This record gives sequence, structure tokens and C-alpha cells, in this order.
Amino acid sequence: MKRAGDLLSSYFDERFMKKAENYGDLFSCWEVLTKENHIAAAAAHSRIKELEGALLLIEADHPGWIQILQTKQRELLKGIIRRFPDLTITGISFYLSRDRG
Repeated sequence: MKRAGDLLSSYFDERFMKKAENYGDLFSCWEVLTKENHIAAAAAHSRIKELEGALLLIEADHPGWIQILQTKQRELLKGIIRRFPDLTITGISFYLSRDRG
């Protein structure tokens, strides 16, 4: 018979591993998301940089790409929420890369 501590440890380890897996999948899904939203070319000029609380930060290499991404912001967010409901992402913010050279 397992002790309560063992059961709790197992439960939290599973939750931690699932969340870690979701983070990895989140950062690798950008190309698919842009393609689904008919802006596939944007994937070569932008990327998911980080998740800060409930806000997903997207880095782009040119202001024009930020404008294009902003036109699809609502659809991109819906796709992210649908794929990763456990991450409780509520918004997307776009910013210009500092390393543009």
C-alpha cells in the first residue's frame, strides 16, 4: 500500500511534467499556428520568445511583421488557448527584436 506522501509526490510530479511538456510544445508550435492563420511567412520573421504570466510575448524582426501578426492576433490567441488550455494564456504582445543584424 502506498503512503499518502508517495501518492502526492506522484501526482505533483505528473502535473509538473505535463506542464513542462506543454511549455515545450508551446514554443515549437508557432510555425503551425501562423500557417493555420494564413500568415505562414511570418514564422520566419517572428517567434514565441517567452510566457510572462498569462501573456505570450512574440518577437518579430521588422515592424511590418508585427502589423501583420496584429491583424491575426485574435485568431492566434484562440489557437493557442485551444491547444494549451492548462497554461491559462489570456493575451499576446508583440515586440520588435533588438538583434536585427
